[in-house]
Amino acid sequence: MLLLLQLCFTSVYVLTVHVAAAVTTEAVVGVAGRTVTLPCRLEAANRRGVEVCWGRGEPSLFTCHNAVISATQEKISYKRSNRYSVSSSSLNILNSGPADSGFYHCRVQLPGLFNDQTSTVHLIIISPRSVASSSEESNQDTENQSSPHATASYSIRDQTQDRGSDVSTTGPVVAQVQSPVQQQVNSLQLFIGNTLRLSFIIFIPVLLLSAAHRVWTKQRSDTDRTMDQSEEENSSV
Repeated sequence: MLLLLQLCFTSVYVLTVHVAAAVTTEAVVGVAGRTVTLPCRLEAANRRGVEVCWGRGEPSLFTCHNAVISATQEKISYKRSNRYSVSSSSLNILNSGPADSGFYHCRVQLPGLFNDQTSTVHLIIISPRSVASSSEESNQDTENQSSPHATASYSIRDQTQDRGSDVSTTGPVVAQVQSPVQQQVNSLQLFIGNTLRLSFIIFIPVLLLSAAHRVWTKQRSDTDRTMDQSEEENSSV
């Protein structure tokens, strides 16, 4: 019973940590016509030989849903379009446009059942005019303010990329939200996945313990029966 309680507390802790990590979504703002980089915030993505898959939409329970590219550090196994490339597990989208806006997920496919790790990125594509107007307003606000005020929950920075081969752009490419945004995403899938994990963590050990108890009980009854027969034979003699 004590072992079962320990398993229950351990499973609840693991599921709580898993849910907290699964609902962390990072928002990335890209400029139309330029290259956008979507980071994969998973440490396992940098392991050698591990396959990293990028897909559109919310992640599924078992497979990479609506994949756009799948690759390891050594080679690319699938690519939907030449606009997609991977560098250090991050997804690069060339010549981004409004149609590229939406949710993307990075899935690290690890051996074993329910061992895959996922992270979600929300991509927002804006027009270059919006960037220019925002820069002008920002400059005006800076001149009017005598001291900085931390009124926003996140900050936006411009990134500059200088890449070779198929990715070659310079200038402000991505305005990335530095603080992760906590969102309740894919609650139904999380519930189903966590229920399955809880079943494997708790019920399988319980079944094994029950089977072991039955075997022990049967062996004990057989031993008692043998002893009773021996006593009866001795008493009859």
